[in-house]
Amino acid sequence: MKPIGTITTLDQQLAKLKARAEEAQQRTAEQKKVAKAEEAERRKFMVVQLPLWADEVRAHPNESCRAALFTVRRARKRKSFLDESIFVVGDGAISYTGFELRAENDELVWLQILHYAKMLPLGRWVEFTPYQLCQDIGWTPSGPNYKLLRDCLLRLKATALTIESKRLKGGLALSLIGDFLWRDEDGKPRTKYAVQVPTEIREWFGDNNFTRLNWEIYRTLPPVARRLYDYAASHRDPYALKAETVFQLCGSDAESLENFRKVLRRAVKSLDESGLLKKVDITRTGLVKFTR
Repeated sequence: MKPIGTITTLDQQLAKLKARAEEAQQRTAEQKKVAKAEEAERRKFMVVQLPLWADEVRAHPNESCRAALFTVRRARKRKSFLDESIFVVGDGAISYTGFELRAENDELVWLQILHYAKMLPLGRWVEFTPYQLCQDIGWTPSGPNYKLLRDCLLRLKATALTIESKRLKGGLALSLIGDFLWRDEDGKPRTKYAVQVPTEIREWFGDNNFTRLNWEIYRTLPPVARRLYDYAASHRDPYALKAETVFQLCGSDAESLENFRKVLRRAVKSLDESGLLKKVDITRTGLVKFTR
């Protein structure tokens, strides 16, 4: 049997070791807290910017090139969505909230806004005149087109997307544009519009996960041809697509698949003649084939 004094000494030593361990844990927790606060403060001053691309192209995130985010519908009334899944070719999933967006106008406006924004830190105000933007997307500068431009920007602002893919671990949530100003404090139209592009869009682009589109030709293509090019240009070796798949990718409101096939043939002809790809054609079995 050990002497009482020895047991007391061991208890005291254990108590001291326990106290030291608790102090060490507390110091570690405090250090982590300080480091986290410093990281948050550092991020406030970090410059988040889109990758740079050449002036003659416009950039489109690969996931959006392969999704029915911008449709070819022509119905006067646009659909509205509330956290609804939209069609995606291949890997990934996108849920969308907002008014229906169209390739004919909304897509062109968004791509041009991103082009302006690439030279500035994301989150800063991007300023441009309605005249300038209309010219840059191939629209005649006019009152009706200025109104159409404002409508496009308001639709793009009122968007919420959740994007999932193998590349985007944990997914991504964002709006296509942030705040949009077209009137001053007195309610008068501004000479220059101002738009903010959210910093989250940088992650959507990644380092090189976006498609460069030949702008001069791209903006002149009919909407279905443009959606075909979005898809094909976002792949090194694009798979052939069934007419049914293109129908879904375009979000078409054609009365039937047969009616859409007629539009598709014209679109394939337009894209093939544009020279953007080496060859685009439709096989006897109805597959749209792309050669880059």
